[in-house]
Amino acid sequence: MRTFFVVDGGPAAPAPSAVLIFLHGSHQSGRSLRTFTGGSFDAMASGGHVAVVYPDGLRRRWNHAGSGVRVVDDVAFMVALSDHFRALHGPIPIVIAGYSNGGQLVIRLIHEVPEMFDGAAILSATLPLPGGLDFADRHQPFPVLLMHGTRDTVVPYRGETQWWGLLGGPRGPSAPETAQYFAERNGITVAPVHDALPHRRGGRWTRVERTRYDQDGHPPVLLYTVHGGGHVVPHPATRPLTVLGRNTRDISAADAVAEFFPVLRP
Repeated sequence: MRTFFVVDGGPAAPAPSAVLIFLHGSHQSGRSLRTFTGGSFDAMASGGHVAVVYPDGLRRRWNHAGSGVRVVDDVAFMVALSDHFRALHGPIPIVIAGYSNGGQLVIRLIHEVPEMFDGAAILSATLPLPGGLDFADRHQPFPVLLMHGTRDTVVPYRGETQWWGLLGGPRGPSAPETAQYFAERNGITVAPVHDALPHRRGGRWTRVERTRYDQDGHPPVLLYTVHGGGHVVPHPATRPLTVLGRNTRDISAADAVAEFFPVLRP
């Protein structure tokens, strides 16, 4: 049995006109992801416009690879979940977001079932090691937001690596290379635009850089680089330093996602 829970505007609110599905990382659940992010994504549901859905991976993980020993079909689960909400509310837009292992599943979903979603947010995840894209690719242009800390020690900003990576072994694409990959996949040929976000609440240890891939007629790609940031999802109530690395209050991941995808705005 697959499980999920929903945060919406309550019984008196109108039916949602959009859905955000948010996938947790390894060793998390939907509820623990909600706690980990300070409930910041729930704000989208406060007016009833958006339903925020937190699914649970079996054994607290997602099968983000197209092959291997794990036989759990999480792609089918995401398709069924999307079909469920469209059966309830009609052909509403659905945005898929994921953190860490959840972000890796989002990468797979973009390739295999892009028609099910209207956009994707990839938080603290990058493209897999060379040879890891061993799943089908429908090659449909797709708006993508990415956010990654440069001091992430779980999924390194400069690319995933096996234990022998320190000895010169293969390294996967970095966060900027992952963003460039999706921009090229969307047919974007112009150079990206870089700008720095202001220190909204101070903080000397982190800063946020925004890289925008935007070209008329092509879905955009946006990368937020949290310089000095760890394996975290920034939100207003976060502590500046956690066991997973430094956080930042210069940006809220939930606000960035809502700003990037118009269907999630009130």
